[in-house]
Amino acid sequence: MVRTPVDETSVTGEIPRRADVVIVGAGSAGSVLADALSRDGTRSVLLLEQGSGWPDAAVRDLRTLPIGASSGFVTVHDAPPGQTVVRGRGLGGSSAINGGYFLRWHRDDFAGWPTGWGVDDVETAYRELDESGGPMSVYPFGEDDLGPAARAFERFWSTRVPVREVTDRWPIIGLNRVLGNNAHRLRTTSAEAFLRPALARSNLVVRTGIQVREILMAGQWATGLRATGLRATDLRATGSGGVDTDVACGEVILCAGTLGTAGILLRSIPEVIGTSGVLVAGEHREVLVGYRRRSADDPRPLLPTVVHTDDGIEIRCYSDDFQRYVTGSAGGSQVMGVCGMLHAGPARLSSASGGSVRVRFDDLDESAAAPLWATASDVVDMLASAEFDEVVEPDSISVDPVIRSSQHAFGSLPMGVRTDWLGGVVGVRGLRVVDGSILPSPGRSGPHATIMMMARRIGVALAAGH
Repeated sequence: MVRTPVDETSVTGEIPRRADVVIVGAGSAGSVLADALSRDGTRSVLLLEQGSGWPDAAVRDLRTLPIGASSGFVTVHDAPPGQTVVRGRGLGGSSAINGGYFLRWHRDDFAGWPTGWGVDDVETAYRELDESGGPMSVYPFGEDDLGPAARAFERFWSTRVPVREVTDRWPIIGLNRVLGNNAHRLRTTSAEAFLRPALARSNLVVRTGIQVREILMAGQWATGLRATGLRATDLRATGSGGVDTDVACGEVILCAGTLGTAGILLRSIPEVIGTSGVLVAGEHREVLVGYRRRSADDPRPLLPTVVHTDDGIEIRCYSDDFQRYVTGSAGGSQVMGVCGMLHAGPARLSSASGGSVRVRFDDLDESAAAPLWATASDVVDMLASAEFDEVVEPDSISVDPVIRSSQHAFGSLPMGVRTDWLGGVVGVRGLRVVDGSILPSPGRSGPHATIMMMARRIGVALAAGH
C-alpha cells in the first residue's frame, strides 16, 4: 500500500476551540473512529493525541518491542514491584508498539454481547479490517517467520489438536498460525491505515502533544474538555507544560485505551467511577515457561503461532527472549507463555501522578490459577518431547513461579452495564467511550483486532445516525 507523505504541521499547531466531536486518543480505536465520523463531511471532528507524531520504520519493526525506558512512544503506569505496565502513545498508539498480533476472537466469544453485536455484524466489521489486501495489511505469518522453536511447536501440536486453515480468519480451539498486521515486517498501525488517508479532509483536525486534563461538565452533560499542549521536552514523560485550552463540543469520545481513559475519568468526573475512586478492569494473566535454546536464531516477529485450549488458555510460542525485543540484547532464556484468556484476573485502576493510573493486580483465585499451572506442566512436557530435541538444551526447562500480567487491561466500563451498545456512558450525556474499557467480556484471543473491530462498527453506526 502506497502512503502519501504528510507534512508534520498537519498534526501540530493550535487546538481549535470548538468541534462537533472531540476524540481523545489516536490509537487503535481513535484513528478508526476519526476516519468513520469524518467521511461524509457533515461534522467537524477534532482528534487529540497526547504523544508525538508518526513512528518511523525503526519503531514499527516487528522484530522489536519499542517499550523500553528510552522509548518516546509509551506511557509507563505504576504497577506492583517487578511488573511494568506500558501503553503506546503517539499516532497509532499501542498498534505501533505491540507484537503485530491480529487474531479475531472466536465466534462464541460474542454470545453475551448486547443487542447490536450479532456475529454477522461483527464479521462485517472484522472483514473491513483484516480482509486480504485490506487497510491493516493482515496476513498469516509465513514459514520464514517461524524459527526452530515455532516449527517444533507446530509439529508437536499438529498431531494432537485440530489445525486452523492458515487462510481462515476465525480462530479455532487448536493450533492457530497468528495473523499479523504487517507489511514487510513493519507493523501496519491504525493511524497508517485509517488516519493518514483522512488527513486531507477539511472537517478533520488532528493535534499531537496534547494532554486532556479534564472533561467539562454542565450538570449531567459533557460540554467539552480542558487540554494542555505539552512542551517538546515533555513528550516522553507524563507531566505537562504549556497553557490550558478549553474546547467546546457536542460530544466527547474517549479512545485513550483502558488505562488512559481511566486516568481522565478518575481525575475529572469521579461520579462516573463511584465512591471507591477505583475502576476494576479485567487483565489476562500469564505464566512463563523458560528454557535455553541450543543455538541462536535470526530476529523474527515475536509471536507467530499459538494454541487455544478448550478451557480458555492461549499457549504462546514466543520467538525469543523478551529482552531481545525490548533492548536488543538476548537475556539467555527463551519462553513459552501460558495465558488465561477467558478467566481474566481483576486489575484495580486508581489515580497516580502526572495523569497516569496506578494498576494493582489481585491474586488469582484457585479456580483461575490451577488451569494455568496445569497447562504450564503440559508445556514442560512439550519442551521435553522428541519434537524439541534439537531446540532445547537438556535440564534447562523451568516454570516461573510468578503469575504475570499480559498487558491487556479491559472491561472497566463494559457495554450493557456502564455504557450502552455504542459506548455512551450511562448517566452522562454527550460522553462516549470507545476502546478496550467497554469490552463486555473476555475473549479467547488478544484484544487488539477486536478493539479495532468494535471502533469500526461503532463509527459506522454513529455516522449513520444511531
